[in-house]
Amino acid sequence: MEVNILAFIVTVLFILVLTFFLLIIYLKSISQSD
Repeated sequence: MEVNILAFIVTVLFILVLTFFLLIIYLKSISQSD
């Protein structure tokens, strides 16, 4: 069973971008409520 390197990279990048996006929203909501 070979690992699709491209699919793995895309998945990792997607997770990183999603995490970064959620982090920005979280920080913005914190600063607005303060």
